[in-house]
Amino acid sequence: MTSSTPVAAVEASRRPLALNRRALNPILLDQPVYEADAGRASLFYTPSAQALDQRMPLIGACTAGFALLAAYFSRLAGAPAALVDLLTLVSFSIAGLPALSSVWSSLRELRVDIDVLMLLGAGLAAWIGSAMEGALLLVLFAASGAMETYALNRSQSALVGLGKLSPRHAFVLTSDGPKPVALKEVGLGQHILIRPGDRVPLDGRVVEGASAVDESVITGEPLPREKTVADDVFAGTANRDGRLVVEVTKLAGATVLARVVELVAQARERKAKSERLIDRIGPTYTIGVILFSMLVVPVSHYWIGFAWAEAIRRGIAILIVGSPCALIIATPVAYLSSIAAAARQGILVKGGVHLETLAHAKVTLFDKTGTLTTGQIRLAAIEPIGDLTPDQCLRLAASVEILSTHPLAESVTSAGKDRGMDIAQADDFRSVPGQSISASVEGRKVWIGKPGLALEKLEGAMRTRCESQLQAVRRAGQTAAVLMVDSRPAVLAFSDTLRSGASSCVADLRRQGMTRIEMLTGDHELTAAMIAQQVGLDGFRADLLPEQKLDALHDFRQEHGGVVMVGDGVNDAPALVAADVGIAIGSIGADVALDAADAVLLGDRIEQVAWLHRQAIKTSAIVRQNLTLALGVIVILGFATLSMGIPLPLAVIGHEGSTVLVALNALRLLRQ
Repeated sequence: MTSSTPVAAVEASRRPLALNRRALNPILLDQPVYEADAGRASLFYTPSAQALDQRMPLIGACTAGFALLAAYFSRLAGAPAALVDLLTLVSFSIAGLPALSSVWSSLRELRVDIDVLMLLGAGLAAWIGSAMEGALLLVLFAASGAMETYALNRSQSALVGLGKLSPRHAFVLTSDGPKPVALKEVGLGQHILIRPGDRVPLDGRVVEGASAVDESVITGEPLPREKTVADDVFAGTANRDGRLVVEVTKLAGATVLARVVELVAQARERKAKSERLIDRIGPTYTIGVILFSMLVVPVSHYWIGFAWAEAIRRGIAILIVGSPCALIIATPVAYLSSIAAAARQGILVKGGVHLETLAHAKVTLFDKTGTLTTGQIRLAAIEPIGDLTPDQCLRLAASVEILSTHPLAESVTSAGKDRGMDIAQADDFRSVPGQSISASVEGRKVWIGKPGLALEKLEGAMRTRCESQLQAVRRAGQTAAVLMVDSRPAVLAFSDTLRSGASSCVADLRRQGMTRIEMLTGDHELTAAMIAQQVGLDGFRADLLPEQKLDALHDFRQEHGGVVMVGDGVNDAPALVAADVGIAIGSIGADVALDAADAVLLGDRIEQVAWLHRQAIKTSAIVRQNLTLALGVIVILGFATLSMGIPLPLAVIGHEGSTVLVALNALRLLRQ
């Protein structure tokens, strides 16, 4: 993240790409409007009043095209010359006015860009009596611009459109009941009512009620998530069927939705290396084409011996075929299309530069907890030491743990419910925080606590057997607790839950060209070894502090090259920043994930890491195809013009046809 204010971020998103003002100037989307309010930024959304403006480039190109076709067929049918000239003028004007506006802006800034080149070529064509060819040039130029505008609209609307999902008001609970209040006036800690069917207006924490909330607009997950007391909810998500009272935890300008909108604006400014190169050489190249085409005219006349009309025609043809239209849009349309496709998958990519880097990376490093695993502890096994069965132990343990708030208690209770057990009533419940809990269940004394405390209660063979079982649990990289039913123990083994797509993700990355896939974790070595084996990693480094993760990352970079770091975006923030590409997973509520990572998986699907890598490779391939096609057409048409003098219409169609093909090729990425 940059340090710019939200206002600056939005204004930056409206600045046109260098050399390509024609494609960006018409874009007037439903942008979020930020205001400074009492020293803080707040966010609200204005209704769209410019939907027609978004379609104007395509409407203009089509109208100009129809007018040109009418002029052409009128001439073939022998219509009066005045009618043909009028239709040609209509086509010329409609297609040329946007370029003329852009040229005026460019010249005022003393900048020569592609619009200057195209308008100059069309004007010269009309001057030598080829007005229809000049109109054709402008029509095809406008059509390619409309396609680029379409890609740019899709890249923004995929995420910026989320802003329209946020209500303008929140129902704040007061002594007189719910009261609608503008979002920018709602303060931290206030309680707001969210009725069934309402959208959540602000980020907050549930303090009353339970409901299913559809978070697909942010996470991409199709299934709603159950929310109850102490769960977080996010602005823009939809409450389904229950009444919720939520305590506001973030102001309007700081919600996850607002942060995503701000990041989209910044992503537009983070261009890929190839795109930035074209921006740098573009002005020099454009001026060079103009000077060279001017030189062709006297050389063709005085040296080769062509008549002035033919010499001028060749100069105009060189001006047209040498124009870098296709070259300029070869990369931005591809990267913007890919960013839009990723957004539909629930992946926020902060710029084309990260896709370009990801496509060439050779090492992927994963964090463990919250990344390869869910971070949710589950009951893995119950090993009774005595005459009790595992099911009996689980039922009694769940009957006591249901009254506890310990992190391991929920996993025991959930395991009992998953097996359809009838949870018994526990009496005389007692808890020693951080040590143990106990209760009486159906006349039996049930105690659950730390292994060390349990061993103090055991003697002889029972103690030896319990110690042996505890050691086996530790060797498996699991966490242990001991259940005592009267005097008979049972060892409870807990483990983190492996993400369902972790193994397939690693396998896909390896097939796609990653040469090294390892894990960096602060967990102990036994647990790390178990997870690495289950997932199929090439190796792991355990017991790492955050600074040690950075050292390991630098080692991999020196040995293998580009490094991708995948983490949960909280304790892995330093490594996410230091990596060539940082990807945060499952962190829709963590500000540090949005700040530190170059890409954020807004859901919890780790397999999207492999999808994003595959998308980056496809994008890189399409960029190479586009650049090759654009340069090839310029070289071939330029050589043909100089050596054979190809007709002006063929030069126009060949040049602008390559621009259209480049745009269409890039737009294929939207289908991913």
